[in-house]
Amino acid sequence: MMTPQPFGIDLGTTYSAIAIADPVRGAEVIANFEGENTTPSVVHFEDDGSAVIGAQAKREQISDPDNTSSLVKRHMGESFPLDYRGQTFTPESISALILKELVANANNQRGTAIEDVVITVPAYFGVQERQATRQAGVIAGLKVVSIIPEPVAASISVSSERGLSGTFMVFDLGGGTFDTTVMRASQGRVDVIAIDGNRLLGGADWDRRLEQLFLERFRESAGLGLDRDPEADEDFMVELRASVEEAKKTLSRRPSAAIRMKFEDISQKIEVGVEEFEEATHDLVEQTLEIAKRCIETAKAKTPGLEIDHFLLVGGSCRMPMIENRLRAEGFTPEATEYDLAVAKGAAIFALGTTNLEIGGGDYDEKTPPANSSLLVGPGTAVAVSNVLARGVGVKVTDVDPSGAYIDSIAFLAHANDSIPMTATLRAGTLQDNQTRIQIELYEQLGEVECNDTAANRELVSGPNTCISGLPPLPKGSPVDINIEIDSDGTILLTGKEPTTGKEVRATASVSVLTEEEVEASRVQIAAITTQS
Repeated sequence: MMTPQPFGIDLGTTYSAIAIADPVRGAEVIANFEGENTTPSVVHFEDDGSAVIGAQAKREQISDPDNTSSLVKRHMGESFPLDYRGQTFTPESISALILKELVANANNQRGTAIEDVVITVPAYFGVQERQATRQAGVIAGLKVVSIIPEPVAASISVSSERGLSGTFMVFDLGGGTFDTTVMRASQGRVDVIAIDGNRLLGGADWDRRLEQLFLERFRESAGLGLDRDPEADEDFMVELRASVEEAKKTLSRRPSAAIRMKFEDISQKIEVGVEEFEEATHDLVEQTLEIAKRCIETAKAKTPGLEIDHFLLVGGSCRMPMIENRLRAEGFTPEATEYDLAVAKGAAIFALGTTNLEIGGGDYDEKTPPANSSLLVGPGTAVAVSNVLARGVGVKVTDVDPSGAYIDSIAFLAHANDSIPMTATLRAGTLQDNQTRIQIELYEQLGEVECNDTAANRELVSGPNTCISGLPPLPKGSPVDINIEIDSDGTILLTGKEPTTGKEVRATASVSVLTEEEVEASRVQIAAITTQS
C-alpha cells in the first residue's frame, strides 16, 4: 500500500510556502487563497477565537498589533510565552497555526486530505530548535515525516530543475535567519560538507536599520525634540514597519524610496536613498560574508582542493542588490534561484523518497532516515543525502584550580561539521574521594563558534536520568566512560558508564522546551481554533 505523498513546507520566519512533487511533473508550489506562492508567517487572533494567517493578518497588525504574532521562528525551542486574547501560546503553537492553515489551504486547492509533511529548518538550527519544529507539526495535527535543512532542500530543487551537479555553495538569507552550506550534488547523491550561519540574522535586521533611517530623517525634518518621541507611539511604529518593508523592495529596484509618515499633527513625505541604506547595513552584509568565507574554509580544510562550482543565492533577502554586488566584489559568481520557492520545492522532491514508491525495483520505508533515503529528482533518478552536525556537542567537566575552587567547562566530544551519523567517547574521572554518584550533563554549542565556557553553551540533558548513583565510595580519579551516538537527524543518545560496577545511564537528547503533556495540551488548544487566510 502506497503512503500519501507528503507536502514539502518551508516554514519561514517572515514568509512560508508549501509544495508537492511527483516523479513526472516535478515540484509545484501551491498558491494560497489570495493566489500568492508565499504566505506571510503572521498570525492575528480575532475576538471570536479564530485566527487569521498570512497577508490579512499582516494587514491587521497595523491596527491591532497587540493581538498579532510575527517573527516567531526566532524563538523556536525557547521558553517564550505569548499572550493573545486571554490565551497563552508558545512559538511552537503559533507555528502550528501557520502549518495548519498552509496544509488546509493546499488540501482545499487540490481536493486531497494529506496530513504527511516534510518541514525545512535552517541548517544551523540545533537539536532543540529542530525538535521544536517537529513538535509544531504534531501540534498542528500533522505527521512530520522528516525535518531537513533548508540549504539541502534548495540544492535538491536547483539540481533537479537545472540538471546541475558539482560542489554547491548555498547562501541562504531569509527573513530571520542566515545559513551557508557547502555540499556536493550529483545524480544520485547530495553530501553536505560544511555548514555555518546565524539564526538571528536575516532580512528583518535590514528592515530595522531602514526603519531607523526613516525615523532619524523624520525627527530631523519635523524638528522633534526629546519630549515628542514617535517610537513611543505603537500604532505609528507598526504602520512604519509595514511601509518600510515595501520601501526595502523599492530600493532593490530604484535609487530611492519615500514614505508618508504621520505623527500627531505632523505629516511628511520622507525619502531615503539606496546608498544611505547600504551604508547603514554594511556591517550586516559583512557578517554574511564572514560566515560564508568561514564555511568555505571549513569545507576546504575537510576536503583539500575543493572548488565551488555553483554559488546559489536562496531566500528573499538575496534580492537586495547589495548582497550580490558584495559577493561579486569578493570574487564569487552568485547565481539566482527561485529565491522564495526553492526550499519548499526541494522539500517536496525530498518527500518523494519518504513514500513507498517503487524506485529501481525497491520500496523505501517512510521511516528510513534521510541519510539513507532516496528521492526522485527526475524520472528514475534517486538521490541519497548525507549531513553534518550543526553545532558542537560536549559534556560538562569540573577541574580544581590551585586555590581549591571548582571550575566548570565543556569538553566537546563532537564538533560542528563532523559528518553524521557518528559516535564519540570520552573517559573522565571522579572529582573527589569517596564519591558515590556521578552526574553527566550534555551541552550543545550555542554561538557561532565553539567555546568551552559553560555560559556559551546550552544544556540539552541533565538531571536524575543522567546520574549514576548508588555507587560504592570511589577514589578520586576513578574512571567513567561517556559515549554519544548521533544519528542522521542530529538526535543524540548519551551513555555514561562506571566500569567497575557496570552501572550506566542512557538518555536521548531529542529535547525541547515543551514536554509531551504540553505538546498534547497545545494540540488540543490549536485544534479548537478555526484558521483562515
